Amino acid sequence: MMIIDVIRQAGDEHEIFFLVSAYIEAVRHCDKLKTLPEHMWTLPLAGTVDLETRTEGLESKLDGPSQPLPERERLIVCEAVDIFAAALYRLHALEQATPHRQESVENSSCPPRTDADQVAAARLVREASRQSTTVSNSGFARKLSDSPSSL
Repeated sequence: MMIIDVIRQAGDEHEIFFLVSAYIEAVRHCDKLKTLPEHMWTLPLAGTVDLETRTEGLESKLDGPSQPLPERERLIVCEAVDIFAAALYRLHALEQATPHRQESVENSSCPPRTDADQVAAARLVREASRQSTTVSNSGFARKLSDSPSSL
């Protein structure tokens, strides 16, 4: 079982932050080339907003450079985005499962999202980010990379 699978099954936010911290610690010791910016792997995590900020920072690293990232660096960044996004999704799912939030979800006309939906959304974000690095710096490329992030 991989850490992303354990995060998807975590029972509470403390477990999620523990697992993300363990991942960050592993990256700190294994990423000798310092692929990820230092502020992405510093500890401790300061909550959900900090995790969201780190995820957005990594996503911008994917679509920010005018040249595509080297394959090894892109894979490390994509892995981190996947893990952080899974943690954020699980935190959101746990929040939705609380009784006071459950009533509003039950009254919603929208179908609930599944883990598969979240993984698909994260992949769309990554694909859009990769495409925006290969497409010229037109306004369309910016909109392409910005629009899926609201999923």
